[in-house]
Amino acid sequence: MTSTTHAAENRPFWTEQALFHFGDDVFFTGRASCAPNIEDGRQRAYVAAVQEVKNFTRTQEVGGFPIDTQMIFEDLHPADCAPGLITVWRLLRVPRTALESLSRHSSPGKQKDISPIQAQITAIRNLTPRVGMLRDEIWNRYGLPRSIWARPEQGELIWDYSQFGLIIVFNQDDVLTRWRLNGPHPRSSEDEPILSRQDNPTGKDLPAIDLTVRLQQLEEQQDLDRRRQAQRYCTIRFADVPESLRPKHGSCEQREYERLKEQHPPF
Repeated sequence: MTSTTHAAENRPFWTEQALFHFGDDVFFTGRASCAPNIEDGRQRAYVAAVQEVKNFTRTQEVGGFPIDTQMIFEDLHPADCAPGLITVWRLLRVPRTALESLSRHSSPGKQKDISPIQAQITAIRNLTPRVGMLRDEIWNRYGLPRSIWARPEQGELIWDYSQFGLIIVFNQDDVLTRWRLNGPHPRSSEDEPILSRQDNPTGKDLPAIDLTVRLQQLEEQQDLDRRRQAQRYCTIRFADVPESLRPKHGSCEQREYERLKEQHPPF
């Protein structure tokens, strides 16, 4: 578990996600706003994240498996709180298999080979990096890393997202060659998938689950993320360009937004 404390503009990308899918794990974010101190904020954020797990699995109690804290982020001077209060985000990491086990125990009458959890994981936002992704795609997905260093003799560029425990390695052509997620139960691009092809359920084997509200929320969040990314890109792109030479107000942002929307369709 790692704790970071920074200003609001340096919040890691995961603080804007209630939950997301990464490899064989699902991450849940809990937030404690305007807590009187750090310890109280951490505890309240943990309770909020566990409630997200309960909502996701539709269970009243969570137990029988460890719930690991991947990261904690603390804002000591939140703009929306009175002086002296803090806001804390806590990121919990739960293996997909544990969520499926919890769901089966809560619904013992269902067939064991049917996985409603797998259907929901397929629907939520997948932030798993893929070998072959370009550097711009990683920047759009996770933002700027906390640190960057190069290995010229190996032709590698390494981005370290210590605010999430993620390390990305690019080759000299800015193509992702491998990644590693540190923390509890480390994962990497070299790991074997938990499910074999034979065990992977097909769409026709999955039960019908109404995810309309969840999908709508995710789509709205993705659209907001694209607009923020477009605005940030244009701000950086034309930072040193004289005002008279800059494109018409809003045109750069709209073009970049349309490009991101075309490049990353919903889900």
